[in-house]
Amino acid sequence: MITPRYNWFYIFTGAMFLVMLYISGRYFKGSGDAAIGLAQTKTYTISAEKSAQVKAVNVVPGMQVKAGDLLIELTSQELEIEIAKLTNRIAVLKSERSEKAKLAAAEIAYIKAENDIVLEELDAEIQQTTSELNMNAALTKEHISDQKQPSESPLVIKINSLKQQKKMHLLAQEIKIKDVLQESSTEQQLLENQVVLLESELTLLKSEKSNLIKHASAPGVIKNVYVKSGEQVSAYAPLLEINPLRPTTVVVYLIGKKGEPYAIGASVSVSAYDQVRNQVAGRVIGYGSVTELPEILQKSTAVKAFGQEVFIEVPAENQLANGEKVLVR
Repeated sequence: MITPRYNWFYIFTGAMFLVMLYISGRYFKGSGDAAIGLAQTKTYTISAEKSAQVKAVNVVPGMQVKAGDLLIELTSQELEIEIAKLTNRIAVLKSERSEKAKLAAAEIAYIKAENDIVLEELDAEIQQTTSELNMNAALTKEHISDQKQPSESPLVIKINSLKQQKKMHLLAQEIKIKDVLQESSTEQQLLENQVVLLESELTLLKSEKSNLIKHASAPGVIKNVYVKSGEQVSAYAPLLEINPLRPTTVVVYLIGKKGEPYAIGASVSVSAYDQVRNQVAGRVIGYGSVTELPEILQKSTAVKAFGQEVFIEVPAENQLANGEKVLVR
């Protein structure tokens, strides 16, 4: 009865040993294809693109912000003046363009009106001459019915001459109108080019103005604020520093491994070191130098360990903490 009891004990002990080996190989450093690192973030600075005055500061050090939150408002009197000048200049050019178009239309109307007087006189004379011709033809037919009518009388010649004059006046009117339209079109195009050029410049200035309003590009915590409301700042002066809320880089330290076990651009899995949680996909972006491991990764304070740095990029949308110990596979 004693033998079976010992058999169950050995079986249980062996099973527990295998489970521990699995856990160690799966989750901890003992796994040959895994490495330990730290999740890190890099503080970024928001600066002024040009000299300006601080209109308002909406954050303080230690304050947590979300993407899109208003941080600092700047204003530039010089920029406002330039925008006002360009806006007025564009309005003047557009007004000038409209007035020149009206002037061309008025000139064409004057040419038509002036020519209409001459055309009316010609039409009246043609009508009168035609009436005389018809009357003479009727009288001639009564008295000389059997004789052949002359093929072309002076009145017919006069009518044809008047019609030719009318045709020439219409042709001259058409040429004058074309000249006016051509000149107007040239002026309109020159003014339009100036307006387009100035509007492009105005768009750039308005873009510069919008850049004076600083918003958070990603969630983070305000580390330092270097300016205060009403202060004048120079171009490229730092305004504030922000610590991203989540790490965007993982630094792995390869100990005792030669070569480059991770290919540049290779995809890896990054998770919390103590257990598989907060797992996120990463990408190897480069190798660094051999350096001393941070204190959190040192096994002994007496003997310092060294390892080669491997930099891994992780997306900003992750649940890792800054400075957290992670496991990379």
